[in-house]
Amino acid sequence: MNSKAKIIKFTEILIKIVIVLLGIWILYKKIFHNQNITQLMTDLKSSVTSTQNYILILLAFLLVSVNIYLEGIKWKVQLKPIEDISKWKSFLSIFTGMTSGMFFPNRMGNFLGRIFMLEKGDRIKAAMVTIVGGMAQMIATVSIGLLASIFFVNKYFILILIASILIIATLLIMYFNIHLLKYFQFLIPKKFKEKTKEYFEIFSLYKKKELLMILTFSFLRYFLYTLQFVLLIWAFNIPLNYLEAMIPISLTYLLMMVIPFITITEIAVRGSVSILVFEKWLTLNNISTSYGMMVFSASSLLWIFNIAIPAVFGLFLIHRFKFFRKNES
Repeated sequence: MNSKAKIIKFTEILIKIVIVLLGIWILYKKIFHNQNITQLMTDLKSSVTSTQNYILILLAFLLVSVNIYLEGIKWKVQLKPIEDISKWKSFLSIFTGMTSGMFFPNRMGNFLGRIFMLEKGDRIKAAMVTIVGGMAQMIATVSIGLLASIFFVNKYFILILIASILIIATLLIMYFNIHLLKYFQFLIPKKFKEKTKEYFEIFSLYKKKELLMILTFSFLRYFLYTLQFVLLIWAFNIPLNYLEAMIPISLTYLLMMVIPFITITEIAVRGSVSILVFEKWLTLNNISTSYGMMVFSASSLLWIFNIAIPAVFGLFLIHRFKFFRKNES
C-alpha cells in the first residue's frame, strides 16, 4: 500500500469515527436530554396500564420493520437505472440514511447515508434519483392531507374539493412526466452544462411502470406510518376511531411537510403541530382537549420507533460507508 492509499484509508476511518461519535452525541441529546421524552415517560406510566395498551404499542413497534422493508424495496427500484443493488444492501441503506439524516434540518441528509453505501453507481446520479422518491412521498402526503382538510374545514367544502383535485392532478401529471426535469438544465451555467447533462438525463430512464411502483410503495408507507400513529393514539386511550384519527393525523403531516424546522427541535415541532390540529379536531367532535398532551406523547413515541431506533442501528453500519472508491481515489 503506497503512501497515498494509506492517507486515503486513514482519512476514511477518521471520517467514520467522527460520524459515529457525533451521531451518538446527537441521539443522546435528543433522547436523554429532552423534556418531551420526560413527558412521554410520565404519560406512559399514567395512561398505558392495561395489557391491551401494551399490545397496541407492540404492534406499532413491529410495524417499523414493515415500514423499513417497503422503503428498502422502494429505494431499490429508484436505484435500478444506476446500480442493481441487493434487497439486503437496500435495507441497510435505509438505516444508514436515518443516521445521516439526524445531522441535517428536516432529515435532508438522509440520502447521504444511502449513496455512500453504493459499490459502483454514480453518487451524484443516486442523489438525483432521491427526487423521484421524494416527489412520490410528497404526492401521498399532499393527496391524503388535502382530502382530510375537506372534512376538517366545515366551510367552503366545494371550493376546497375542487382545489384539492386540481393540486393532486397537477402533481400526478408532473410526476409521471418527471423526464421533463431534464429541460431544467437551462438553469445550469453554460460552462457546466455539458458535465451535468448526463445527470439530468437520469430522469428519462424511468418507465411509467417503475414510477407507478415507487408511487404505490409511497402510499403504502404513508398508510402504514399513519396506522402506527392510530395504534399509539389508541394505546394512550384517546377516544377516536380509525377514520376520526386519520383526519387530524393526515392534516398534521401535511402541515409538517410545509413547515421548515431544524432537526434538533423536531420532536417539539412535530408534537406542537399534532397538539394544535388534534385539539381543534377534538373540540369539533365534542371531546375534551385534555387528550392533546396524549397525542403529543403518541407522536414522540412514533418518532422514537421510526427515526431514533433505526438511527441507532445505522451507527453500527457506518463502517460500510465507502467515501473513497478505487476508481475515484
